Amino acid sequence: MSRMNILATGMGWPTYQAGGLNTYFRSICNKLSEVHEIDALISSPEKPQNHNRLRIIQATSPDKAMLLRQWDFKRKASEIMKAKPIHLLYSHFSPYALGPALEAKKRRIPIVISFHGPWANERSVESHSSVARLKVAMARKIEESVYRLGDRFIVLSQYFKDILHEEFNVPNEKIKIVPGATDVMKYKPVTDNLMKNMIREQLNIPRDSVIVLTVRRLMRRMGLLQLVEAWKEVIHTVPNGVLLIGGRGPLAEELSQKIMEYGLENHVRLLGYVPEDQITLYYQSADLFVVPTQALEGFGLITIESLSSGVPVAATPIGGNKEILSTFDKRFLFDDISSGAIASGLIRLLRERNDWPSAEICRDHVLAGYTWNKVADQVDSILNETVKYKKFELEGALL
Repeated sequence: MSRMNILATGMGWPTYQAGGLNTYFRSICNKLSEVHEIDALISSPEKPQNHNRLRIIQATSPDKAMLLRQWDFKRKASEIMKAKPIHLLYSHFSPYALGPALEAKKRRIPIVISFHGPWANERSVESHSSVARLKVAMARKIEESVYRLGDRFIVLSQYFKDILHEEFNVPNEKIKIVPGATDVMKYKPVTDNLMKNMIREQLNIPRDSVIVLTVRRLMRRMGLLQLVEAWKEVIHTVPNGVLLIGGRGPLAEELSQKIMEYGLENHVRLLGYVPEDQITLYYQSADLFVVPTQALEGFGLITIESLSSGVPVAATPIGGNKEILSTFDKRFLFDDISSGAIASGLIRLLRERNDWPSAEICRDHVLAGYTWNKVADQVDSILNETVKYKKFELEGALL
């Protein structure tokens, strides 16, 4: 591997803005900085601490208007490209990638885009007002403009490869599948029931309850309304069941109302935002993790975090979760995305708890293919190949 100067553009930083994209961006930049010099541009209220050869740059603030944030990313990228040679632009969030990609194209710098999902489609699921439709159309134009500039694309699943090819006309030969990964040293199983009980006490969770956990952005496509509706059926079979829902978002008030409407106040807890230093404890406290996604689940980072913690995962058969769980244990995939399928699936699984995969089997599934060492090696290979191919292409054009 040759050492490169890489300019990476993300969205935010998980210390300040939780989410799979930000967690992935931090982790992959940290791993790549063991070999390369990385300048990472983010939108953040504060500047995170630098790490190794990773220089984190607060390009803009999330409280600014989107157009101003985009301009800040373009301006900062231009400054860096003028100040030193940049061998590659590595982008992760299309709205912030457009300006840097245009600057890179002017300088014939190769561009690798990590596709984390169709931004416009995600927005369209949440609202159908006329203003929302206009914003979705603008988001789509931005995405299309960015993806036309990419030399290579990295996706987390076959599901996202299909979307990128079919909806954005990116040639299949430009798209490489590299799954996500997790920090297996951070997410570990508890050693025994005594430790699990101590963690539950610390989190004020009843020791003798059956704990089903989910941690999600509280948005419609995450399927939390369907999960709560399913849970009112589950507790008839598992009366000591407690559903913990971590996360924040625009659906919080509606979820609270549904919990009261269904009389589930003693069986469902809305945890709000779960800090990074507590998320491992919540995984370790749980008997089962559930992912009820309704649409556009590109990978499922929380799925492998939970499995790495020794906790099995039940999920709707959407996107990346279907790919992860199909090779783990198909019993943990619901039949479809409806509340009825989620309810029947959970009831069946909770009745069969004695036959679940052990914590060791859950963790081994992650160790076999979803560690950062393995994923970073694959990503690094793609980055190097793209730089070599671009150099060959440019030299050929000069002949």
